[in-house]
Amino acid sequence: MELKLSQVGKIKVIEIAGKYDIESTEEFETIFNKQLDSKPSIIAVEMGKLDYIDSSGIGSLIKCLNALKTKNGKLILVGMKPMITNVFKLAKLDMFFEILTRPEFDAKYLDDDDSDIDQLLK
Repeated sequence: MELKLSQVGKIKVIEIAGKYDIESTEEFETIFNKQLDSKPSIIAVEMGKLDYIDSSGIGSLIKCLNALKTKNGKLILVGMKPMITNVFKLAKLDMFFEILTRPEFDAKYLDDDDSDIDQLLK
């Protein structure tokens, strides 16, 4: 598994690539918990390059979701491949996680278009 950190506005982004399994949960959780120190309101996990996730990886994401919820934050899973999305839907985890495609995430959280405000100010 490869992890990459970034920030877009106020949103912390953790990108996961490769396999998220029992061997990588500790590394992910350590990085995730370091992000909690800055008390982010939103952490997005970019999963577009994730090829495989097992039950321990899913359990780790649930643990992170709960940790962030206790701090009144929001965890968003972004850009999952269809195969991984199906796993989450079959397990009914889409009822707990906010799961968005990359375009949905960009439109909802990264839309910097202030044209509505510009129109109101005219």
